[in-house]
Amino acid sequence: MKSRVLIAVLLGAIWCAPAAMAAAPSPEQSLAQLEHETARLEAVRAVKHLQRAYGFYIDRALWNEASALFAGDGRIELGADGVYVGRERVREYLLRLGGGQNGLPWGRLGDYVQLQPVVDVSADGLTARARWRDLALLGHFHSTANWGEGIYENEYVKRNGVWQIQSLHRYTTFEVPFEKGWMRAAAAAPTHSAASMALPPDRPSSVSYETFPSAFVPAFHYAPAQLAAVEDLSTVAKGDARLAPIAEQAARLADRDAVENLQAAYGYYFDRQHWDEVAALFAADGSFEYGQRGVYVGARRIRQSLLLLAPAGPKVGWLTNHLQLQPVIHVAADGRRAWGRWEGIQQLGEPNSVGAWGLGVYENEYVKVGNAWRIARLHFYQTAVADYDLMWTRGPIPAAGPSAVLPPDRPPTEVYRSLPGVYLPPYHYVHPVTGAPIKADAPSQTVTRLPPPVLTGLPPAAAALAKRLQALQDANDIEIVQKSYGYFVDKGQWTEISELFADTGTYEIGGRGVFVGKARVLEYLRTGMGTERPVEGRLINHMQFQPIVTVNADGRTGSLRMKALVVSSGGWGDVIYENTYVKDNGIWKIATIRAPFVMYTSFEGWAKSATPNTRPDSFLPPPDRLPTTVYLTYPSPHIVPFHYPNPVTGKPYP
Repeated sequence: MKSRVLIAVLLGAIWCAPAAMAAAPSPEQSLAQLEHETARLEAVRAVKHLQRAYGFYIDRALWNEASALFAGDGRIELGADGVYVGRERVREYLLRLGGGQNGLPWGRLGDYVQLQPVVDVSADGLTARARWRDLALLGHFHSTANWGEGIYENEYVKRNGVWQIQSLHRYTTFEVPFEKGWMRAAAAAPTHSAASMALPPDRPSSVSYETFPSAFVPAFHYAPAQLAAVEDLSTVAKGDARLAPIAEQAARLADRDAVENLQAAYGYYFDRQHWDEVAALFAADGSFEYGQRGVYVGARRIRQSLLLLAPAGPKVGWLTNHLQLQPVIHVAADGRRAWGRWEGIQQLGEPNSVGAWGLGVYENEYVKVGNAWRIARLHFYQTAVADYDLMWTRGPIPAAGPSAVLPPDRPPTEVYRSLPGVYLPPYHYVHPVTGAPIKADAPSQTVTRLPPPVLTGLPPAAAALAKRLQALQDANDIEIVQKSYGYFVDKGQWTEISELFADTGTYEIGGRGVFVGKARVLEYLRTGMGTERPVEGRLINHMQFQPIVTVNADGRTGSLRMKALVVSSGGWGDVIYENTYVKDNGIWKIATIRAPFVMYTSFEGWAKSATPNTRPDSFLPPPDRLPTTVYLTYPSPHIVPFHYPNPVTGKPYP
């Protein structure tokens, strides 16, 4: 990656010399190196913040806010509509896509969830590229409901200290009727929107392609060999020993970003059956365990086992989408090992099938080989697979067992049943608030929290860097608390959820009112959500993504906006969180959860049914306070207030 040469560019050839011959850097060089690495880490988070903000704006048809995220000479290309150049042209185009008005009209659903980033920042820290995917829920009440999926390959630029979108290009994978699904789609070029016909683009489409079931793959801005490498910051402390804790913290944060890129890339390669590239992401003795198929060890055996899932290479009519969501990543203190828990959504199909949905959880281990991260152990626990037409309640498909054609090297690590069976995969980490091991159905090696670095006697410039790095670490810790909440909801771990809250924390779901304090949160969950712990036949997956975190200047409070897709035994749900957090004795806890439902519908789809908002008098136990806001769910539009200003203009909405 371009960013991997940043130190050589910054400090010159001294850093390229063999370690045994390299002279210790001066204190000024060490500070410059750390400054550059800190800026790169901040750039990665800023780019993610920018793209996720775009998603929140277009979901609610806030076209002025969305277009303001683009550079003055920025450009946008969606599907086959061609290229629009310049911020004002982007605004006009988006406005026409929305029917000529800002704001979502009654009855329309247009969610494009921003998922699975692979972000690469340039050596000079002024540009970046990123691959994203979206999962789209589209339609009009009592008219249409569609699923959509697409890939973004985007460019970003930093001007006057502010990151902006330079080029946004969305490739449509499919947009299909809810009732028919992706396996009944016909390959065709993406259709031109009415907006592009009324407002001709500035340039024609840059790429011609057909949607699924064709085998088109949007070009990658990175290659497998470039993935997951990190700079070695071990020499920094040689210039000034006081900088060692800062260098270690920067290195661990960079490792965390590299592991996220690695796993996201795994998902993109898996989608299109790039089995050589998937196998190349593993360490030489790495292992692969998928559901109940058993364990395959080593790149060659992993490569062979993947053929049990689908033929190699993109093939017409084959769909193996594996969305990688909700990462909770921990890096060992020495920076040589890491662990990650992920949610997985699968969109599956092969020729002459109706297709299937799949859900599951990854518990993976990673190892640093040289300066590059690789997968040491990938373990995907299959929660459920279901026939597309019959869905979870009527069409669960048992997880496949070990192959007789290609027997695994080891039997399954744990034996369990997917839906309607229940199983709680072990957690690699301790509870993020209590520090106690999380109860699961199988033992695991739990990773404890790393203590904060000891920073004493730092020069002012280094102290400022340490504060910036701590803000990045705090944002990561807030995400871990919230994502753990999602994993606990999935498996009915009500006690574990209540322990995430501060003593005076509040909990507000939908329109049911506000519950105050840990005891009341637990009472609400046990009474309203049912039996604690997993229950045979019950599905309540609560997948969370698209986090935008703000850590306040005091370093003790913060806020988060996040989306969630609810996949339950009763249907589909779409949620937005606007939460606050407090740091208590060095540990982040939930201060408030506010989770308005945007939409909740049965498996018939959002065109046919919509569940109205809940009320305090329709639920027991009664809340401690009335709802903060009274609103209507889909098909009525509701804008959940944003805790942050527009990332480019700095202005609040509205």
